[in-house]
Parts: sequence; C-alpha cells; structure tokens
Amino acid sequence: FVKTPVFPFVRFPGVDNILGPEMRSTGEVMGAAPTFGVAFAKAQLAVGQRLPEKGRAFISVNNSDKPTVLPVARALVDLGFRIVATRGTAAALVEAGVPVIPVNKVHEGRPHIVDMMKNDEIALVVNTVQEKRSAIHDSYQIRREALTDQIPTYTTLAGARAAALGVAGMRELVPYSMQAL
Repeated sequence: FVKTPVFPFVRFPGVDNILGPEMRSTGEVMGAAPTFGVAFAKAQLAVGQRLPEKGRAFISVNNSDKPTVLPVARALVDLGFRIVATRGTAAALVEAGVPVIPVNKVHEGRPHIVDMMKNDEIALVVNTVQEKRSAIHDSYQIRREALTDQIPTYTTLAGARAAALGVAGMRELVPYSMQAL
C-alpha cells in the first residue's frame, strides 16, 4: 500500500510547489498492489497524476544529488525514456555513461527547458532544490510550468526513485476490489 497526499497547488497561482514544513494537504489517497511500483503508480493516478510510460525525462539536480541521481537516470533510460538535463547534471550523467541531451537553464537563454515544457516535449521532471539564486529562480519556473502543463514532477531523489518504479508499474496495473482485499 502507498498513501499519497493531495495538494491543491493549481488553486494557488504563483505559489511555489516545492514541499516545505508549512504545507498542508487537502486529503490523501492510497494505491494497493503486490509491488511498491504498481502501488505508487495507482496512488499517483488517484491524485490525478498519470505517470508517463515514454518520452523525455528532464533531470536537473543540485551538486550534492548528482552522484545519487545516476540510478534514477539509468532506470528511466532502461524504461525507454530519453534524458534531457541542464549542463551540470548532463556532464555528471555523461561521465557515468548515461546518454543525455543538454538543455539551457532559463537564465542561459532560449531555447531553454521551460520552452521545451511548453512545447510538450517533456513527459517527466526531476528537479531537486538548487543552492544558487539564479538556479532557485529557474527551478521555480520549471516547477510552475510543470504544474501548469500537468507534467509529473519530483523534487526529491526518493520521489524520483519511486516515480521510476511507478513508471515500470504502469505496465502492470490491475484493479482490485476493496472487498477482495
């Protein structure tokens, strides 16, 4: 079983959807399945977030997360995704042997990642909190655009790992009746 909170971010234009200690959910849902990935996928569906099964996954993580994002990137590639990343993250992924397409951050000029999102070229976003002021502003714009375009977005590596398992689980969805459980 996987329980997921429901956050009504779309009702609050301009609010950053990065989770913090003051966030309050408006409810929660649960996914049930024999594996974590399938249960996570079901919970995401229940909150109105369908995990993509293919496409481009955008990854941009802070420096401390670069070594630990590699398994997530590899898992997404193994699932058939193409990886798009900002230059720093792309360099770390290339060094580890993960194929990647580099893309500009917003402040680096057009075309940039938000342009790709607006053009429906990105199916999934992994974007951990950045340390630099310009990167914080870029991350906010990325998260807001993802929210507007309903692109599944994960702002922690734990969430990104769960999403990769959930994407694999989307291929194994089977409904259960509550009475049978």
